Amino acid sequence: MAELVDTPEALASAIAALREAPALALDTETDSFFAYRARICLLQVSVPGRDFLVDPLQGLDLAPLGAILADPARETVLHAAENDVILLKHQFGWRIGRLFDTQVACFVLGWKPYSLAGILEARFGRKLDKSQQRSDWRQRPLSKEQIAYAAEDTCHLLDLARELKEGASGAGRTEEIESECARIAAREWTPEPFDPEGFRRIDRDLRGVPQRILRDLFLLREKEAEKRNRAPYRIAPDSALLTLAKGAAGSPPRGVPPSFWHRYKDDVRRIVAEAQREGPLPPRPPPQRNDTGPLAPEARERFERLRRWRAAAAGERGVETFVVAKNEMLLKIALAAPASFDALAQHMEPFRLREYGEAILSALRGAG
Repeated sequence: MAELVDTPEALASAIAALREAPALALDTETDSFFAYRARICLLQVSVPGRDFLVDPLQGLDLAPLGAILADPARETVLHAAENDVILLKHQFGWRIGRLFDTQVACFVLGWKPYSLAGILEARFGRKLDKSQQRSDWRQRPLSKEQIAYAAEDTCHLLDLARELKEGASGAGRTEEIESECARIAAREWTPEPFDPEGFRRIDRDLRGVPQRILRDLFLLREKEAEKRNRAPYRIAPDSALLTLAKGAAGSPPRGVPPSFWHRYKDDVRRIVAEAQREGPLPPRPPPQRNDTGPLAPEARERFERLRRWRAAAAGERGVETFVVAKNEMLLKIALAAPASFDALAQHMEPFRLREYGEAILSALRGAG
């Protein structure tokens, strides 16, 4: 049974147990399906024999937990850790001293499926209940279903990590996994910029005045979502914006949430009237080119040779192509055109250079 940590006394007990463990499993639950600015609403932490659900919404001093996670002598195990790492830094200022990401290890070893639910079922026959995946983790008290769901996310992670480490050691892939986990642990939070052109993805064929209406409704929704700290789709789904842009009749128009219509109908009418006066949007400006501009023909050919090499290497290993090398790395190598191991070493990790260096140089020369 998971232990709910929502009082100073429960937190002190949990911290004492965690300090004794050489490794712990961690996961988080957020309100990202409900809020404009996601925050962590629950922290699941497991050590052998005990599972804790730490409630950060109760005003507890969680600094001791942050210090435990930051200790490089203790391993923190997560699955698909990138978003967790970023949010932990942004919300609490925490850093993970030594990370082991079980999804990264699955990618490197080619163990499928890559989802936590899938790999636990495949390896241990444990079928996770995902019914609470989009639950509102802000609500208190947590339901029995939420508590059971949250505990399941970490209680098997240490066993999975042990199996993955054995597999990595046998395959000579430990350094590769550690390198990628260190990269993820070093990630920093950066605000995701709002794309004012995102309205075009709702209906790529829409033109004329309806397109302008859709654009202005899209901008209204974003402004209100940020002001009210609600996920944009909870202000109004894309389908409702498109319905209004196409001039659906009714009060509220069919397909538009009544709550949105009653709150924003004056804004909608103003947007429609202004769009009819202004007319269609001007042509979309051409996208800005990146700093490097288009690849020269020789660099493009090198890049394509590297991509063909990578596809063959990934197929031989039985892994996804990005495990062998990401596009960014191949592009840098194609532009630099290194002709020796020393020159190639400027663009890749030592383990990757040892394994693939000769093949990469051969691909750059157009051999093989």
